[in-house]
Amino acid sequence: MIRIYIILLIISVGFVSCDGRQNKRESLQKSITEFNTKYTQSQSITFFPKEYTEIVTDSIVSNRVKVSIKNYSSMDETIILASSEKNTNYHRVFESEIVISFSSKAVFSTYISAKEFKLNNINDRFWNNATLEHVWVNQELSTEQTIQLDMSFINPKDKSFKLYRMSIDEKGQKLISLIEQQG
Repeated sequence: MIRIYIILLIISVGFVSCDGRQNKRESLQKSITEFNTKYTQSQSITFFPKEYTEIVTDSIVSNRVKVSIKNYSSMDETIILASSEKNTNYHRVFESEIVISFSSKAVFSTYISAKEFKLNNINDRFWNNATLEHVWVNQELSTEQTIQLDMSFINPKDKSFKLYRMSIDEKGQKLISLIEQQG
């Protein structure tokens, strides 16, 4: 009788192990398929520059003239350079803050961005995807009476640029002129 119980136990264990579950090969195949469907749906997003960028420059033009320029990337605004199903590339928008002091008295303070220039040049398509690249003091042309700032704007989508010059006198009066452009 014990033999019959042992044989029945072996047969029942055999039936229980063949309950239709997946084997190792089927489980591996299913995992690979799930991974591939998830991976192909993910999208790669890149930014230029990758992180917040800030460049602060304090220039002393003479004993009585000081220029402070802060160029920085905006973390809220971007320009789409290229977009596909798998990749999207963005270029961050740059802005600048400028303070000019004559004899330790701030006579000129301004904020510069491509948006400001776009308002004055509505029909120019360059400004649709333009950003400020850099603002700097033109040391060669600046004097104690007049500061010359050069401003570079780029359109990263079509690789064009515009170079402007801003002249600021001791009274804080400014004059902006286009110097060079490409594209």
